[in-house]
Amino acid sequence: MKFNTKIAVITGLFVFVIIGIVASNPPQEKYKNLKVLPKNISEQTLEKVMDEFEKALGVGCDFCHVKPADSTAEWDMADDTKPEKEIARKMIAMSNKINKDFFKATTKYGDENAVLEIHCVTCHHGEPHPEMKEEEEEQIEQREQKEQKQQ
Repeated sequence: MKFNTKIAVITGLFVFVIIGIVASNPPQEKYKNLKVLPKNISEQTLEKVMDEFEKALGVGCDFCHVKPADSTAEWDMADDTKPEKEIARKMIAMSNKINKDFFKATTKYGDENAVLEIHCVTCHHGEPHPEMKEEEEEQIEQREQKEQKQQ
């Protein structure tokens, strides 16, 4: 009987030690190389953000991400080879700053249920490289001339 009790106690202690070790290990990050978006972003939110980028710029995944040569190979989304990816990061940071500084936003791109005033589409309108229309340029020039006259 004492032998069975010892085995039960030792087994119980062993189980508690194993559970403690497993519980103390932090969960592995699901995505690699996230520099601007939250590291704990959900798959659903990341897909929503990427879909928004695609629609706002009128592009596909291969605009920022390197498309594998073999069509059956998996994409390496962490690859930073394409400069468009770093530009996208700067644009996300810029949009987050504008939303915070001018619209008092408390959420950012990639936050669950983010509420933002400025989005990619605000400037891009479905174009990968937004350009100002002549009317917009003229309006800016007129405004600048007016401001110079007032000074």
